[in-house]
Order: sequence, then structure tokens, then C-alpha cells
Amino acid sequence: MNNRYVQAVVEDVLQEAILHKLLNHYRPDISLIGVSGKRGNNYIRQSIRGFNEASQFLPHIVLTDLDRIVCAPQLISDWIDFEISSQMLFRVAEKEIDAWILSDREEFAKFLGVPCNKIPVDTQELADPKQYIINLARRSRKKIIKDIIPSGLGTQGPGYNLLLQDFVINAWNPDRASENNLSLQKAIIRLRDFLR
Repeated sequence: MNNRYVQAVVEDVLQEAILHKLLNHYRPDISLIGVSGKRGNNYIRQSIRGFNEASQFLPHIVLTDLDRIVCAPQLISDWIDFEISSQMLFRVAEKEIDAWILSDREEFAKFLGVPCNKIPVDTQELADPKQYIINLARRSRKKIIKDIIPSGLGTQGPGYNLLLQDFVINAWNPDRASENNLSLQKAIIRLRDFLR
């Protein structure tokens, strides 16, 4: 099997962990030569044309969150006024990558130590998946999970990214998760076909 080398662009370390997991699971023939971004979606929005141009020389996978925009087609319309290269895979997690993580409901419920029925079947419909995770963590009896919860004015606890990264690496199953999240399902389909 010949390896394909790709540059990744993500918003943060959670997206990076998810992308690594998806590539290992579905496209072991693709190796990430580097991961850039990790500065939020404004950086990706401002640089998207440059990533598209650079993909002519080195294929790119670009992953961003929908956040407060109504739908993925609206985000694409707002951000992209050029033809997307066949060498650039651009995917949008609805509403946030955190919804993809939650979508492996049974495993995530075990991780948090909460009943599975507290996690909705269609995680894509959650208005604020990150806040939903934090609220679930407040119900957990696991001491370490409390690091997910913010104190003071923070939007997330000090261990939020680290604990969720660990979950993605060691327990998250994208096959199960994709059954509960259409944007993840679509991303997997596109990833399977990328550079074929």
C-alpha cells in the first residue's frame, strides 16, 4: 500500500485527535505530514483560500466547526467564493466536534459515569454540545471528570481537552458514533473517497 501524505488544518487539539482516529480507522494509507491551525475557526476562515491553493502541491484535509452558523451549506457559502480543489477535503462538524465525540453514546456514558439515556440519540441537534458535556459532567460521581467543569468565568474546565482527547484515543469508536451523527457519517464517506 502506497502512503499518501497530507497536511491537516484543524481548530484545536480535539479535532486533531478525531482526525487521527478517523485516518487510522478508515484511511491508514494517508499519513499526516503536519497539522496546522489550532487557532479556532476564524483563522481557518481567513486562510481557507491559501489552504486551497497549497493543496495543489500537497493535499489538505480541513476540519472546522459549524458553531453558530445555521447550516454547513451556509458556512461554505460565507467562506468559499472559489472552486474547491479535488486535493482539499473540507468538512464541517455540526454543531461542534464535541457532538461527534458524544455520538458514541454508550462509551461516552461509561466514560462520564452517567446513564446512556442522558445522551440524545441525534447529537447533531444539540445547540451547544460542549456545554451539554459540561452539564453531564456535573452529574458524574467520577472525581477526575470534575476537571471538565469550568470554575469562575472559564468556558471549560482545565482538563476538558486532555480528558476528551484521551477518550477519543482510547475508547471512541467512529463506526458507532456515525450512527448518531449525520455530519460525521458524511465526513467518513468523503474521507473514504478522498484522493482515490
